Amino acid sequence: MENKIYLSLPISGYDIEERRATAQRMEDALLEEGWAVANPLKNGLPADAGTHAHMKRDFELLLQCDAILMMAGFLHSAGCKVEFDVATACGMHVYFEECHGLCNVKFK
Repeated sequence: MENKIYLSLPISGYDIEERRATAQRMEDALLEEGWAVANPLKNGLPADAGTHAHMKRDFELLLQCDAILMMAGFLHSAGCKVEFDVATACGMHVYFEECHGLCNVKFK
């Protein structure tokens, strides 16, 4: 089993507090399963640091991981799509929160 997983979730255009709560619920569930978690909403930058700064920091976090979890709504996020591309290019395992019957991996 992998040791560390990165949470890829859409953030721009959403209520930031709702995104924090969503990411925290997933982080808690994964911690209970024995994963270490890289949560981009805990990347150490202030919320108003700007998208480019956040993406750069998030890539640093992603590259420290063994796997990525594509959370609900990722297909509607340019940032998530790039994180997916980086993860797959680096040979990371990819998991999906919502599989719509296409796979058997489901995190709650």
